[in-house]
Amino acid sequence: MAPFTDFDFLKQAFTEGEIWPVADERIEQAAREGVITAEQAERFRRSGSIGSHLEILQRDDGYKGFNQTGINEIIRKTDPRFAH
Repeated sequence: MAPFTDFDFLKQAFTEGEIWPVADERIEQAAREGVITAEQAERFRRSGSIGSHLEILQRDDGYKGFNQTGINEIIRKTDPRFAH
């Protein structure tokens, strides 16, 4: 994936997520609770879901905090309900 933080002092990126199979029971429960749509449930059955990422982090000049905007953006981008 493209870096979500690219400052001189901080670079952050995720690897492309591994796809894992999703148990039918978990899909059915999520659909029943309204957490996912019927279309999303079918996609999880057919294609699995993002199961893990590895974050690549480089800090120069010591710790200078986190990029909260970048973190929020990457969380939205890696939400398996919206992955295609």
